[in-house]
Amino acid sequence: MHAVWRPLASFTMVIAALGALHQSDASAPPVSPRVRPQDPPADTFTAVVEAFLASDQSDAAQKELAVEALLGTPDRSLPWLGQRLRALAVDDESPRSKGTRALAADVLLGFIEQKRRSGVVYRGQYAMLDALQPFASKLLFEWLLHTPFWLPDTQRVTLVPAIADLQATPPDPQLLLGVTDIVENIEGEPEDLRFALSCLAWQWGRKQYVQARAAQLQKDSADGDAEDRILAFRELSNLWYRVQENRRAATTHGAMTTIAERSNYELLPTDWYWGACYNALAGRVDAGFVALGRCVDLQVAANVDPVRKLPRALFDTDPELAALRADPRFLPLLQRAFPEPAEAAKGR
Repeated sequence: MHAVWRPLASFTMVIAALGALHQSDASAPPVSPRVRPQDPPADTFTAVVEAFLASDQSDAAQKELAVEALLGTPDRSLPWLGQRLRALAVDDESPRSKGTRALAADVLLGFIEQKRRSGVVYRGQYAMLDALQPFASKLLFEWLLHTPFWLPDTQRVTLVPAIADLQATPPDPQLLLGVTDIVENIEGEPEDLRFALSCLAWQWGRKQYVQARAAQLQKDSADGDAEDRILAFRELSNLWYRVQENRRAATTHGAMTTIAERSNYELLPTDWYWGACYNALAGRVDAGFVALGRCVDLQVAANVDPVRKLPRALFDTDPELAALRADPRFLPLLQRAFPEPAEAAKGR
């Protein structure tokens, strides 16, 4: 995982901004939202959803409330919703069936947005959406390859991590061809999307795109000044991480830090944090603690821009640091990185 705290693009709840964009008439204008009732308790999502499905489904605020109720307890609501999706006949175009599919589409988007907003990124983050299969994968591929008008083209990349978690094996040939066509369209497709999909293609056995990129980065890491080489190593370690080559990622990160120290190049807290993740995932716990210790050094350094520092939530919740959190050496580092305020300590 790149557990990176970074600003997010303005994708904030497209579903809310566009109202009823998954209704059967996609060209219909959005319904103006009205004042919403008070949010229901988390355990009443079934009642809220049933109320929406039983209505004429024209109230955007009521629909939004149903989506939020489903997103509030995804461990329970997604399996519940998935069962209802699978029970629908393919050709069932009744209002209730259309409403169920529309809610599921908005829940899918909303779940992706929730994870993006968390600032924590790791493999398996979207595995809970498996409860919505096969609906989820089908819709994600449709949005990726035949992007609807309401989804900004630049935001297709946000769909890729969910596809990677849900589609471990290659999709049917037509979908696979659509993905590789995007990867190969250097002039017409954004670089971040092409990169994400090249890593996805590796997962499906199409390794040539990542191998070509890795070869270029390896060449770049051997040429130029120290800064250019460090940037190449940084990108290469990220590349190996993205395709779950964790030992390669850890080794490449080690080469980057060696050059940085020899050239007095100042790395960022995130550089060392990523190193801790790479090494932890590779089973190199001791090396992971070395990297995490260097990250903490920068966390407490007075000359490091506070904007560059990481939030405690990453240290507390990042699943890719699990091997380090289980070690007694972790707690002292955490306490040094985030010392308890004196006022709080006195109150205990």
